[in-house]
Amino acid sequence: MTSRLALDVGVRELKILEANGRKLTRHAEILLPDGALTDGMPTPLLTAAIRGALEAGDFVATRARLAIAETGTAFRDFRLPGLPASDLGRAVEFEGRRQVPMEAADVHFAWHAIRDKTGYAVYLVAARRDMIDAIIAAVTAAGLQVERMDLKPLALARGMGVSDGLLLEWAAAEATLVLMVKGRPRFFRTFALDAPADDPETQLEELTHAVNALVKFMRGTASDVPITPATTLALGGRFAFLPDGIQRAEQRFNFMVTVPTTRFRSAQDFPWQAHFAGLGLLMHGRWYDRLTPAQGGDNRVAA
Repeated sequence: MTSRLALDVGVRELKILEANGRKLTRHAEILLPDGALTDGMPTPLLTAAIRGALEAGDFVATRARLAIAETGTAFRDFRLPGLPASDLGRAVEFEGRRQVPMEAADVHFAWHAIRDKTGYAVYLVAARRDMIDAIIAAVTAAGLQVERMDLKPLALARGMGVSDGLLLEWAAAEATLVLMVKGRPRFFRTFALDAPADDPETQLEELTHAVNALVKFMRGTASDVPITPATTLALGGRFAFLPDGIQRAEQRFNFMVTVPTTRFRSAQDFPWQAHFAGLGLLMHGRWYDRLTPAQGGDNRVAA
């Protein structure tokens, strides 16, 4: 079997997960130095951080899959009428460029369309071409070969096994909240945590306020999606390592709290709960579950 790496490149953190087949072998979690990413654009500090983490963790794999945060991306969920399959690509690209006010030459588009009785449900992501190319170049400069790239919300949802409901990952310096509807991220936000990582109590308080505010925002912008106490909330990250973390989350969040599992094997003390995006990257996802911009063009995939 070939070992692979999964890199979760966050706003303020870098997580690396290595697997040989279904066995998790190595991991790393580091805070990125200030200036490693500027508005989503990497600097040489990102390459140095990746290289340093790889060397310190004795990683052996060189083939990598990447998850990136939503900075520099936009998504649209729209419908098209029934039309011949041969015309679908042109119709999606036309509508995508109409809905995303960016020059076509400056953007990677990735999309997926599902046929139903009245036409197509299309999910499209636009990502800044210069940002995507620069991230791939930064990772390549660290000695890795990039296989594919996903948006973190999709990788998280795949790793947690969530197709409908909320999911929340709590990391050392940031958190990610996602609303999934029928397998598609309807809303997602990665936000920094101001409290230091060694003060989990204050971080949990901060996290609670942020999640409540974002859910209120979601209820206003996605009013067709009911978010009620019956909505599931899948938890990842530090909840698993905080004493009574799950029980405390149940007291703070008025949702049906769930705890994801994993089909990967690992040593008993392996902190796989901190790496759901990495697990999602390592899974054999369907072709339309990922964003991998083609060289010099757009891909018919969804992110």
